[in-house]
Amino acid sequence: MRSDQVHRALARGMNRFEVCRLVSKGVRVTHKTGARFEDSINSVLLYLGDHDLPKGGLHPSAAAEKLEPVA
Repeated sequence: MRSDQVHRALARGMNRFEVCRLVSKGVRVTHKTGARFEDSINSVLLYLGDHDLPKGGLHPSAAAEKLEPVA
């Protein structure tokens, strides 16, 4: 079920707004003409739930800002 896929993606450390943003971007990139949007959404959610986040997180620029000394 799709709710299981959403919960699996949320368990990876993303919040619900990041999941929505990544799913919308993923569907735009991977959707094939003539295919159902539901299938594209499910495949992106499966990908998010099965793969680990990068070591720097989803926003490496934000992590770099935290490391810079404050003047």
